[in-house]
Amino acid sequence: MQRSSPRGVLISLLASVMFAAIFYLAGHLSSSAEVVFAWRVLATLALYLAALWHPATRDALRVYVRRLRARWWMPLLALFLTAIVGVQLWLFMWAPMNGHGLGVALGYLLLPISLVLCGRFFMRARVSRLQWCVVLLAAIAVTVKLVATPQLSWVTWVICVFYAVYFVLRQRFGLDGPIVFGVELAILTPVAVAILLLATPGPVGAQELAGLAAVGFIGGIAMVLYLAASSLLSMPVFGLLSYVEPVLLVGIALLLGERMRGADAVVYATLAVALTLLAVEGFRASRRSRG
Repeated sequence: MQRSSPRGVLISLLASVMFAAIFYLAGHLSSSAEVVFAWRVLATLALYLAALWHPATRDALRVYVRRLRARWWMPLLALFLTAIVGVQLWLFMWAPMNGHGLGVALGYLLLPISLVLCGRFFMRARVSRLQWCVVLLAAIAVTVKLVATPQLSWVTWVICVFYAVYFVLRQRFGLDGPIVFGVELAILTPVAVAILLLATPGPVGAQELAGLAAVGFIGGIAMVLYLAASSLLSMPVFGLLSYVEPVLLVGIALLLGERMRGADAVVYATLAVALTLLAVEGFRASRRSRG
């Protein structure tokens, strides 16, 4: 059983803080969300290209290419997964610029619960009683949200539904692993380049350029740290620490001027309890495995 190192915990927390930082920075940029998205794609890809010098990374890339060649439709699936990633990366930049930061945070809070349901119904995974309690609490939170507020933001649905589909398909067809995200960024590169050529109205000021560069490289480093943490931590601990990011996003959204409405505080508190239960279940499973 993999043990979690203090260094892994620190790296995971740092990655969450850096993701929250680019969320905050994006809310203060004057460039369009598309331009910020393009900068982030290119900067993160540059870090992945640097990693290709390592022999293990090149071996992982060769394995991935062989999997794509195994069936004729696998490249089409890879393109579909890349499209989901592209939309998610763009949405992460667009939301804080347009007052939807809380919707993004809620989507990421619901994502682990969506993964539990997808694992049960699409992967035939066993779901414990405690996990069903978590699903019930999430259903209560969503019901309260819908009763108090006429609708649940489309931003929330895009994250908690499509990201769950993305992770399930990756695992189901063996298209997972750190190198896969780098390949997806490479596929998105022509789109990013086209955006920078067509959507940039003119010369960019020094302050704006510094902000764009910061979002790009901080986001890239955060992703590298996030992937490194996944290999240094046990799955329960890694899953628990991944909840830090959406909590930080709630705080960033409030700093950017958004306000909770109606029963939002009750909704977020209920989801916090649900995620705590999910974390407890993960630690219990980890203990049983060690035993």
